[in-house]
Amino acid sequence: MSRYAALPDHPIIQAMERTGFPDGNESPYPRCPICGEECDTIFKAQNQNAVGCDNCINRIDAWEMPECFQ
Repeated sequence: MSRYAALPDHPIIQAMERTGFPDGNESPYPRCPICGEECDTIFKAQNQNAVGCDNCINRIDAWEMPECFQ
């Protein structure tokens, strides 16, 4: 048996094994400023204001919207 077998790993290595991050804290996941849910995509209007995310905005075909044919 090696004399080094009983040595624990460095705390950074332990944190990386446990969480995948060197400081032991997971990085915050982005959240939608409108609905507050975790999301991957934020949609902005032409004025650059956020209008929602991939969770709170539905994609609808314009051909099915009577409002588009005024």
